Amino acid sequence: MFGKKLGVVAASIALSSVVLSACGGANGNEGATQNQDAKAAEGKESVSLWMFDADPMYQAAAEATAAEVGVDLNYEYIQDETYKTKISVALAANELPDVFQQHAGKSYRTPVLQSKTVAPLNDTLDSTGLGAKFLDNQLVKEEDGNIYSVPSNISTTLVFYYNKKLMSDLGATPPATWDDLQALVSKADDKGIIPIALGGKERWQGDLLYNLLVARQDVNVFDNAIKGDAKFTDAPFVDAAKQVATLVSSNAFQKGFLGSAYLDAQELFKNDKALIWIDGSFNFGALSKAMGDNLGYIAFPKTGAEDVYSATIGFQNSAAPYSLFVNNSSKHLDKAKEFAIKLSLKLNDEFVRKGLPGYAASEVKSESQNEQLSAYATDISKTAKTQAMWFGLLSADTGQEYRDMTQQLYGGNLTPEEYTAQLETLLRSAE
Repeated sequence: MFGKKLGVVAASIALSSVVLSACGGANGNEGATQNQDAKAAEGKESVSLWMFDADPMYQAAAEATAAEVGVDLNYEYIQDETYKTKISVALAANELPDVFQQHAGKSYRTPVLQSKTVAPLNDTLDSTGLGAKFLDNQLVKEEDGNIYSVPSNISTTLVFYYNKKLMSDLGATPPATWDDLQALVSKADDKGIIPIALGGKERWQGDLLYNLLVARQDVNVFDNAIKGDAKFTDAPFVDAAKQVATLVSSNAFQKGFLGSAYLDAQELFKNDKALIWIDGSFNFGALSKAMGDNLGYIAFPKTGAEDVYSATIGFQNSAAPYSLFVNNSSKHLDKAKEFAIKLSLKLNDEFVRKGLPGYAASEVKSESQNEQLSAYATDISKTAKTQAMWFGLLSADTGQEYRDMTQQLYGGNLTPEEYTAQLETLLRSAE
């Protein structure tokens, strides 16, 4: 339904950002190339790697993989939002590193594949026997029969975190229902505590919160609407949009939340300024490290007709997961392929070590989990459906327009009825 506009490669990238990032990207790539040439002159191959995941686990795994493969590693971490622009510029200019990470979702994956700059990995997966280690359906086979990527992250979902200290200070308990949530928001606001920190600037947090509110109204309504068996103006979409409007009007979010960056909003939660933080499960480790026993977790409340184990919102998309790609122009293509595949498997070991479900076979034993992560793992095992975030199912241009529109709902520039009417028009026109 949504595939016809995928031919527009990252059309939403602002020209000014492209120009600015092109300067930095070209310089960075030039430096990496010079380093590679110098290493090559010394007789040892090198692999350059771009990553956007800030968890130190990624760099440690990459360094260990480089040692195993016998290459020098040029590792570059790039802040998430900057990465999205930089990788688009690099794709257009064919200035990619040897190996690079890409976000989940068709809007990110399709431009990579259409750029014709990435190498199929089938030969290395087969010749090394490493392809057999990946679990069923974890390697995405494209229409031409090739496998162009390996996973770089496990399936992560939207999580309702709360600050235990602030919850205790309020004499409150985590909400179980929509009424509970509204009462908690009111109580926190009355006490001068930010009820929910939200990084509205990047738009995805508000977007995913709306996705989950819709799923709590009707777990299948989005899938039905995509198939044409329901409309985006049907009651579950409108009711969830009204819940967003209610949260905004009841001061659920911090002042100026639409212009607040994700990391700035996260600091409000970590530093006891905000009671609730809605984020990905990928941040369990970092938040636990920062907050210790002060970090609380619950399954997202029953805000509609569906129960709390009916569904969650997943960042992954089985057809477009978080991935590692290999530049087909790499001077060390064979080593780059071997490195990417072994890095994927080493990351899988780290996820399994943390007690999380991996995407490949592993001989690593799980370490003990903290109480909150254990509760999350238990809840996920009970959850009937993981609904992929809508944005990840849309083409790049439609996805950006959809998020802009959702931003207007949060900003009060569209009523719930106006928003869902425009949603119906936008997504039908994408057919």
